[in-house]
Amino acid sequence: MENYIELNKFHTFSIKRYHISKINPKDVTKRMLLLSYLQISSLKYKTEEDIVRVCEDLYDFRYSVKGDLHGSYWMITFQGNAIDPKYISDEAYTKDKVFEVFNDLSTPLVIDNKLDKKTFQRAKKLLSASILKLEKYPAVKATNFALHTFFKDTLRDYQPKGDMEELKKITIDELYEYYLEFLQEEETTIFIGAFDKKYPIKDTITPHMDHNFIERAKLDKDIYLYPHKSKLMNLRIIYDLNIFTGDDRIYALSIFNYFLGSSNYSYLFRIVREKYGLCYSISSDLYGASGIVIIGAEVKKDDLNLVIEKIDEALKESLNSFDLEKIKRVFVLTHKASYDQQDSYASDLICKKAFPIAYDSNTYIDKINSVTMDDIKEVFNTFMKSRRVIFGYGGDKK
Repeated sequence: MENYIELNKFHTFSIKRYHISKINPKDVTKRMLLLSYLQISSLKYKTEEDIVRVCEDLYDFRYSVKGDLHGSYWMITFQGNAIDPKYISDEAYTKDKVFEVFNDLSTPLVIDNKLDKKTFQRAKKLLSASILKLEKYPAVKATNFALHTFFKDTLRDYQPKGDMEELKKITIDELYEYYLEFLQEEETTIFIGAFDKKYPIKDTITPHMDHNFIERAKLDKDIYLYPHKSKLMNLRIIYDLNIFTGDDRIYALSIFNYFLGSSNYSYLFRIVREKYGLCYSISSDLYGASGIVIIGAEVKKDDLNLVIEKIDEALKESLNSFDLEKIKRVFVLTHKASYDQQDSYASDLICKKAFPIAYDSNTYIDKINSVTMDDIKEVFNTFMKSRRVIFGYGGDKK
């Protein structure tokens, strides 16, 4: 694996260390708590001013820890960004010094084979606040309700940010045991910038070909409503297309979904909101690893049947307004704007190696540009023939 990337136009360099593991739904809350613990591991410094001072001494060194989902896999990323020392006239400022601080911050506070109690309590409070914040948003609850029902008892059936009741039960000893499991996960590091080869790294990673969520729940009906006291119902419609990442149809589906509901000139928005005035907002999201598209809207509960009717109308008429070449140009420019960054470049490199059936950005634009109107029509026909499951959350407050 090419772990050294020459990409210096920003006069910076980055260290990105990845931990990759298969999702285990029962461990999601522990995973999020460990992530929170790792994010505030700078408490090994006596005060927050100390960590600020350390970073300032490294010319505004930036450190972060984040967790991302890639289909059925978790990826936790430790990242350090710094100005390349060759642009700084300071003999004390070296890459070795930056590596020392990065490795220090990436090693959480562990004393006598135990996690630090203060850090653990703070991590728990931060995660608790995050979960409570999300629980206040009906839109988030509506999407989770739809996904949990559609993927019930499968690998996809989990709460992405963690569960409050599970969080309350996790002890500091249990989190430490999970941390020891975390240390056994596959790990790799990428350096971005002008490096020599003296820095030891793990230069292999296993390709994971099974990151798509193939299984679905055995549902016995097509409409599921969840009562909740709110003025508007959050509507979620899952279209089960069975088009996953790794399927060449995903490129045509990406373009069609962009036009349908994820762009600034969304066709659903123009028809359902602007033409008929039936919703506050409406959009669509492609879940490539799950093989589904979700159309979401905020509507009046009494208008539910009419809204579904007009969504069907928008779908049926969408091809009549579909300017493929124009949409491809805008879509490609949007992708390039995101891709022209060091972080995006490095993340794409690791994803290409770890998840080879996911999008490959080396050929992504070419494949997007090669999509024909026949490809769009095939995706459209798949949409119209696919199973559709409707979920409504709330809307019971008059």
